[in-house]
Amino acid sequence: MEKTRPILYGVADYAQIRKKNAWFVDRTAKIRDLEQTAYVVFLRPRRFGKSLLTAILEAYYDVACAERFDALFSGTDIGGDPTDERNSYLVLSFDFSAVEKSPETAQQSFSTHVCGRIDAFARKYAERIGEASASRILAARNSTDKMNVLFDEMKGTKNPIYVIIDEYDNFTNTILAESGEAAYEMLCHGGGFFKQFFGVLKSLTTSLDAPLKRLFITGVSPVTMDDVTSGFNIGTNISLDPVFADFTGFRHDDLRAITDYYAAHCGFDAERAYDTAIRWYGNYRFGSASAPSVANTTVVLSLFSYLWRTKQFPNELIDENLRTDYAKIRHLVTADRRLNGNFHVLETLLAGGQLTERLVKSFQARELTKKENFTSLLYWLGITTITGESFGKTTFGIPNETLKELAAKMIPAAYSDVYKIDERVFDINDGLCDFAEKGEWKGFVGILSQIVKENFAVRDAVDGEKVVQSTLVALLVAAGGPYFVKHEREAGGGFYDIALEPQLLRWPEIAHAALIEMKYVKAGDPAPTPEQLEKIKEQAIVQLDQYSADPALVAEWHIGEAGVPPATGTTGVPPVALHRLVLVFHGGDCVLSEEV
Repeated sequence: MEKTRPILYGVADYAQIRKKNAWFVDRTAKIRDLEQTAYVVFLRPRRFGKSLLTAILEAYYDVACAERFDALFSGTDIGGDPTDERNSYLVLSFDFSAVEKSPETAQQSFSTHVCGRIDAFARKYAERIGEASASRILAARNSTDKMNVLFDEMKGTKNPIYVIIDEYDNFTNTILAESGEAAYEMLCHGGGFFKQFFGVLKSLTTSLDAPLKRLFITGVSPVTMDDVTSGFNIGTNISLDPVFADFTGFRHDDLRAITDYYAAHCGFDAERAYDTAIRWYGNYRFGSASAPSVANTTVVLSLFSYLWRTKQFPNELIDENLRTDYAKIRHLVTADRRLNGNFHVLETLLAGGQLTERLVKSFQARELTKKENFTSLLYWLGITTITGESFGKTTFGIPNETLKELAAKMIPAAYSDVYKIDERVFDINDGLCDFAEKGEWKGFVGILSQIVKENFAVRDAVDGEKVVQSTLVALLVAAGGPYFVKHEREAGGGFYDIALEPQLLRWPEIAHAALIEMKYVKAGDPAPTPEQLEKIKEQAIVQLDQYSADPALVAEWHIGEAGVPPATGTTGVPPVALHRLVLVFHGGDCVLSEEV
């Protein structure tokens, strides 16, 4: 029987992947397109396979790998028809994720890393560049001197250099997030050491006899690049180029291939795995709304590695490393212990809304408070993706359930920073779990209503209905629990306000679901009378009748008779009881909450 191909989750060692015949998606055909540009910047969110890509490029272009070319590239697209430049460079590679991430130690750590990589280069290629040149490089005392000596020694020789920098902004992003803008600017402005490094690098591309012939830089966002180089005008940012939209990431056909292969070898439910991968990790589009949809490479491999090892689905679908990555940017939604405009952008997204702004390709850290820059940063970080375009502007939405949950974590964090209510988010979670099991909804609704009332008192009431809706949805999402929280989705020819859709693929034992119709009376209007509340409720019932009768919703949610305790059906899966709730707010006060 054929041995099942292993999955090397989190491994960016291309040679190891090929040696072990591990699962690998071939994108090497795009190397031909990449050669059309000498100096390249390629940006993608974390965990999207950028480090593996740099390892592939190093293996392909390094003159020292020439004798291993067949072992490394046989069976790949580029292996069958290589370019003239294969294995023709001395490769100098850096990985700035290795740099320490505190302002006090970053400079020394950076210098140590750069010196170490240059020294390794000198030793590796000593026979090609000459022992004397190698000795002079090794004798240089600091990173700037080593860079200058290295390239001075290489000028006019027949040894072209390919510089690869992976995770160029890894440590700077952390310093900006955790230590603040002042500490960040010490690195990237004026005489900061990181700015000096890129200044040297730029100078090495300008002379006629400069040996630096190719440069490939990966990172997450354009912020640091703009700060350290004023746009790095010698480099071409290919991140929005449609040719490279799927340079990294798994397309949906890739997901189908990996699903079918491992389901056949391991015996798990193929359709459930495929749907889970797309719903939780897929639906990213880079560059334009017409680009192919791709999924996050690393977390997809994490899922299938678990399925391969255990033959069952994990309870936790979010990679813990992603939680850590996105927790770093919570500071972007608060300032001076106040919620800023960026917080309301997140609320809009988490309430199921879309953002339409110009996609900004270059901006500095000090400009992040501008709405269009913050909106674009969410795209570069992978929190949002492109869902449409119109008249020069881009529409952004949250791509999948993982990012919805991770973005939602910034909501209670911000509330905690400003209002100290984070513990009640856990209470909402408890209430949702009680509802899932017993159908008891008054507990979580009561907590939500109280938070809305407190929050509304300190918020701009001009868009009161929007504030109440977005707060409700954001808190429900942030609380987590056994439901997909939906907002303004179509059902029965209309659009419901809020739904608690049971996550039956993860927890088939969920017994209850909810449709919530929210009505609003302006804060400045008189409080509604009992008669007025009855009329409002009647209107809500008409709408809920329409939504709850939608055949697609009934089938997908496995709805039984509304309000009736479920009994096991012929499929062996209990039908779900649908609860229809009406909430009426007068300003921030919930004046009616009933099941109808």
